[in-house]
Amino acid sequence: MALDQKNIQGDIWPRLPKKSEIFLFCEITNSAKFKEKLSGFSKHLTSAHDAQQILSEISRRKTNGELGPDDIIDAMAVNLACSAKGLKKLEKEDQGDDVFRKGMYNDMVVEGLDREAEWHGEFKGRVVTEEAVQDFVIKVLNPTFKNAPDRSVKYMFAQTGVVLQHECEHFGWADVVSQPLIKGLDKPSSEKLAPPPVKPGIMIVGAEADTANHPAWAKDGSFMVFRRSKQLVPESIQWVTETFKPQATNEKGELMMGALSCLSSRLMGRWRDVVSLEQKPHAYDVMNDVATLMKSNDFDFKDNDDLDDTHAIVRRGIPYGPQTQRTETLSGISMHDRGLLFVSYQSNLRHGFRYMQKEWSNKFSHPAGKDKNYGGAQPGLDPIIGQWAEGDEENNYANVPRLDDPRKLEKIKLERIVIAEGGECFFTSSFSGIKDLCK
Repeated sequence: MALDQKNIQGDIWPRLPKKSEIFLFCEITNSAKFKEKLSGFSKHLTSAHDAQQILSEISRRKTNGELGPDDIIDAMAVNLACSAKGLKKLEKEDQGDDVFRKGMYNDMVVEGLDREAEWHGEFKGRVVTEEAVQDFVIKVLNPTFKNAPDRSVKYMFAQTGVVLQHECEHFGWADVVSQPLIKGLDKPSSEKLAPPPVKPGIMIVGAEADTANHPAWAKDGSFMVFRRSKQLVPESIQWVTETFKPQATNEKGELMMGALSCLSSRLMGRWRDVVSLEQKPHAYDVMNDVATLMKSNDFDFKDNDDLDDTHAIVRRGIPYGPQTQRTETLSGISMHDRGLLFVSYQSNLRHGFRYMQKEWSNKFSHPAGKDKNYGGAQPGLDPIIGQWAEGDEENNYANVPRLDDPRKLEKIKLERIVIAEGGECFFTSSFSGIKDLCK
C-alpha cells in the first residue's frame, strides 16, 4: 500500500530544505489548552508532500538557470515532535518503544557511556529561557503562526544550526551519509556505488518491514533522535597528524599529505566524497578487504536482495558553530564552540540509533568477523564516535591497517574528539496522529 505523503511530516522524508535550522524546545504547561492550540497550529506543519514540492521547485529553477549554485530561495518549513514526557501529558503512553519511554538521559548517561558532567543542564531538565528564545517567539513564531501553542507551553531553550560551505560537516567530510533512499518513496539511484533503497518500515511506523508493536495512532510517524555533539576539530587534526606522522613521512622527512588524508579516511570509514573504502579502495589499499573503521557505516552492497537494513537510520542533522580558523588549526586548540546537531529517524530506537551507538560504535569487536583477516585482532572502537568509560585505557583503541602493508595492523590510542553534550528522543507524529493527540 502506497504511503500517504500528505500524512507524513516532511523532515522524515524527503527532508526539510534548509540552510539554517532552529530547534525550539518547550514544556507543555496546560494540556487542554495545548491540544486546542495544536489543532489549529497543525495546518502550518510541513508535510512530506509540501517538502517535496519545495525541493522540486528548487531543482527546477536550478536546471533552468534561474538559481546559481550559491543562490537560495526564501522558504520556511516547520515540524513538531514530542518526547515521552510530552506525550504522557497528552495521555499517550503506549508508543511501543521501551528506549523511547526511558528517555535519552537514562539510556545514554545512566545506562550508557555519555558522561553526565558533559551534558548541558537544559538536557537534564534545567529551564534555560534565553533572551534569544523569547526574541524568536515574539518576532517570528507568534506573528508567523497565529495559532502557535503560546500560553500552553513554557519555551525553554533553542539550538541553532547552519549548513556549512560545500555542505560538509566540521571535520571536512561531505555530510550526506546515512541518508538512504526509501522504497516506494524515492526513485532508485543509477549510481554504481549507491546502496539499494531500504524498506519504508525501517523509518516509518506501520509501513513495510516495521515489526514493532506500535499503536494505531502512531502510523506514519517516526522516532526522532536529537543529540548535540561537540566536535574538537583542531584537536582531531593534531591527534591524527601525531598518530600517523611516522607512516606518512617520506625518506626526505617530508609529511605526505596524500598519505595522511588516506589514513584519516580510514578512521572515518569513507572518503571525503562519502564513498566507502570497501566500495572504492584507494591506490594505497592493495588488499581487497580494506578494514572499514567507521563502524556505523559498515557498507556491504554485494547482493541487494539480501541487504539487511534492520539497523538503518535516516539522518537529518545540521552543523552548529563557526568553521575552524587557521589560528585554531595551528595551535591545535578549539577556540570556538562547534559541532553537529545530530538528528535521525527510525521506527525502532533499539534497532536504530541506540544499536549504532551502543552495539556498533562502542563495541571493540564490531564489525564481526574482521578479526579473521588479522590473526584474531579485533577492530577496536569506532575512532570518531566510539565511547569508553572514564579511566578505561584497555578498551580505548582501534586497530588500523598500515599504509605500507594493509595486511598488518597498527594499534592506536584514541582521543575524544566528539563529545556528547545532551539530547532526547522524540516521536514525530503523522498528521492523523496529531488529530488523535488533540482529542
